Amino acid sequence: MVETERLAFRFPGEERDVLTDITLRLKDGRTLITGASGSGKSTLFALFNRLYPDNCDGIVTGRLHLFGRSYATYRPGEVNRRVGTVFQDPDSQFVMQTVEEELIFTLENFSVARSEMMDRVSAILHELHLSDYRHRTIHDLSGGEKQQIAVACALIGCPEWLLLDEPLSHLDPATARRFVRWLDKSARNVNIVVIEHRPYMWGDFFDRHLELVNGRIAGDGSFVVQPDYTFTPIETTRGTNTLFQIPKVNYKKFQLAASKIAVAPGDVIAILGRNGSGKSTWLKSLARHHREVGLVPQSPAHLFVTSDVSRELAYGHNRSIEDMLARLGLERLRDAHPLSLSHGQKRRLAIGVMLLSGKQLLAFDEPTAGQDEASLRALHALMAERVRAGQTVLFVTHDLSFARAASTYYLMSDGNLSGPYDASIWDDSDLLRAHGLLTEAF
Repeated sequence: MVETERLAFRFPGEERDVLTDITLRLKDGRTLITGASGSGKSTLFALFNRLYPDNCDGIVTGRLHLFGRSYATYRPGEVNRRVGTVFQDPDSQFVMQTVEEELIFTLENFSVARSEMMDRVSAILHELHLSDYRHRTIHDLSGGEKQQIAVACALIGCPEWLLLDEPLSHLDPATARRFVRWLDKSARNVNIVVIEHRPYMWGDFFDRHLELVNGRIAGDGSFVVQPDYTFTPIETTRGTNTLFQIPKVNYKKFQLAASKIAVAPGDVIAILGRNGSGKSTWLKSLARHHREVGLVPQSPAHLFVTSDVSRELAYGHNRSIEDMLARLGLERLRDAHPLSLSHGQKRRLAIGVMLLSGKQLLAFDEPTAGQDEASLRALHALMAERVRAGQTVLFVTHDLSFARAASTYYLMSDGNLSGPYDASIWDDSDLLRAHGLLTEAF
């Protein structure tokens, strides 16, 4: 599919290349691409499917051939008949209101006969066990559900290659494992390239592993079977509990039950549960009904109000931002526009903004998505400092290793919040399995 020689790429107006001296041949099969957040993985993907350089006026040097032809010879959209792509943020690729309309829109772009469309929509939804979502409004889906619909849209065009950028980042462990098993069985005739920070979730799925380091290919890496990091509970002295009450929410998919949660200064609270159980809706309701809550949602880009990273971190207060820049790995990007950052960098910036906000309760929705180990450890340390200063951190996550940083747990199922639980929750396999938090072996 791809053949490059000394390929380099730079965004317009930037002094440094994002990718440097990339020489590779992307062979048939299944390729895993790993690397630290901001190492250039998503940019490389955007060259693979010819989203760049035209869509960003980027500067390409070196040789880049797609399917045996120079990238410059392709008409807009031509290569996408052969390459399906799912981006890190699924919201960025939806244009229609319902799932069925989005799938039909994809087929229309490929000039599929109208008489074939409904059968192909039914087939892909059945194969992905997504038939119940056919008439759902995409905006109302959870982050994990949107990710699955984006995969369906990529596969419905019957591509030769499928590019997946962090496809498991918003999926609960059980759903993630089912997705890998499904892809293994259902996409045998499709070549697959995956960007992933948690390769151990894929078992022996891949044939080849490429690692990027600072925009360069560091060579073939070894496959990681188990996570190579662990987190321990953040220990602090908790203050007096404050009761947060959330009224019933009539959600389109289900009714979010009225709930109460005891929040103590210095507490670290994790909200866990399956995709679509209501976690994100509950978190938004918490922030809407309590002004002292600072929320970083799953897609944080709309929170940004300035034109560079430094001003974004400094907005609304007079505290120093230098330490935060360094610890979030954003120092060299201090003058960059927030929207030019990678998905993982945007998330870290939004978390940094909220950590500096002075809000009593800091609420993060999937803060670990798109983050490498170094970023996760920095986040863990920053959270520990905030709770020791008397703030409270509450987060929704599917990363069960990072979830162990919490001291208090609540579980969400079909719009109902239960808890609190302590660390003994990890010894209750029945409870974990009932909430999609245990995975079966491959």
